[in-house]
Amino acid sequence: MSMALGKVLISYDVDSKHVDVKNAMKAIGYMETWKRAGSIQSYILPNTTLWHNNKSSDTAIAELQSVCRDLAVKLEKSVAVLATDFVGIK
Repeated sequence: MSMALGKVLISYDVDSKHVDVKNAMKAIGYMETWKRAGSIQSYILPNTTLWHNNKSSDTAIAELQSVCRDLAVKLEKSVAVLATDFVGIK
């Protein structure tokens, strides 16, 4: 269990209501885009991957579980990790 706070990246698979899950997570502060320091280019994460600027990985999983429970969605699998550097392909 990790209670360390930082930039957390969470990826998940659900059995339905993908857009509803993503929107509920975004409503509590998770984001699907980021910009590298010094860059004007925005990057978009894969469809069921989000990040938050200041959470623990345990909190991210707990919040996703709560969202899925509230929406009556089966959370099939998920991983949350602290991330210090984001690199991506637009």
